[in-house]
Amino acid sequence: MYAGWTDVLGRSPPPAVVDFVVAAEAPKDLRIAIALMYAKRHVPAWAAYASDVMPRAYESLYLATEDELRELQDEGVARMAAGSKANYAAGWTHVLENHPDVVDALNAEGGGSVGCDATQEEFDWARATAHTRAMGAPVKNQPCAFIVPGVDLANHSFWPNTRYGVSQDGTRFELRWDPASPPPEPNSEVLICYGERMPNALLMLHYGFLDPKNPNDALDVQLMIPGARRLRAIVVADAGRALEEAGDERATWAARCMMTMADPTDAGDAATDLACVREMRESASERLRGWPTTAEEDEDALAGGGGAQLSPRAELCVRYRLAQKRNVLGWARFLDRVESDLVASGGGDGGGGT
Repeated sequence: MYAGWTDVLGRSPPPAVVDFVVAAEAPKDLRIAIALMYAKRHVPAWAAYASDVMPRAYESLYLATEDELRELQDEGVARMAAGSKANYAAGWTHVLENHPDVVDALNAEGGGSVGCDATQEEFDWARATAHTRAMGAPVKNQPCAFIVPGVDLANHSFWPNTRYGVSQDGTRFELRWDPASPPPEPNSEVLICYGERMPNALLMLHYGFLDPKNPNDALDVQLMIPGARRLRAIVVADAGRALEEAGDERATWAARCMMTMADPTDAGDAATDLACVREMRESASERLRGWPTTAEEDEDALAGGGGAQLSPRAELCVRYRLAQKRNVLGWARFLDRVESDLVASGGGDGGGGT
């Protein structure tokens, strides 16, 4: 496959690079990164594409500083990002120490278009490019990963309008409009799905953005535990319908989350339901009190309040933590609705909102 580069690009990677990319005992994204580093340095067409089209930097969380990660207010996601960043550093060290022939190939001819020896920073860029732009599909019935110029610019959606893959004859990569989607019009956005099951934490980690309508994000199970298999499903459904009619999307979403854990037998009673609601409300209140900032303060930070200028990655982190707080606030509104419905039906006295 790489030998064919000569016909199209005028140059093929040297054996050391090909052997590393094809057979090295290293993660796939690391091997793709080395191929890209070579292409960017020594293949004019790729050098031009990288310079003119590809991002100069990425906002992925695994490249974040400690200060930026603190803005998440989520120790679990921060640890995951810090671990990935350490893995990046270890990856370049592995290449330097175990594959000097590959490093020599990268640095040959004065480093090619880059004009200097390869660095950790360049490797981080190449590996981030592999993370965010490499696609996978079978070639001759074998799994393959590649970066396709142009196609890598397609944007993400959990509801894509195109399909991509290798042609049936195995000779080319194809990006086709999905016939199930509305016909394309001039300036239609080309959408592919970066990962059908990715929650926002992973989208931020790998791609540096989040999707406010991500269908894979769910309410923290710990908030629902007090009502698990106790709160009656019929009560949850009634509250969910009322909230949907009122146009409260977050609270309606919270009701759907609770439906997955509600009691489908409806064997309980209003008194049990109210007890569950009060326990879950206290859990939600404790969660909100535990964050260093409020949702209002996060909104102010995003609006530039206080004169502080957030870096793009820090802004992403603030948006993430604000989304988590809005989820819990929506959950609290759902609980308020359940309680008000129960009280209105004669089930008992209310206990107050969050």
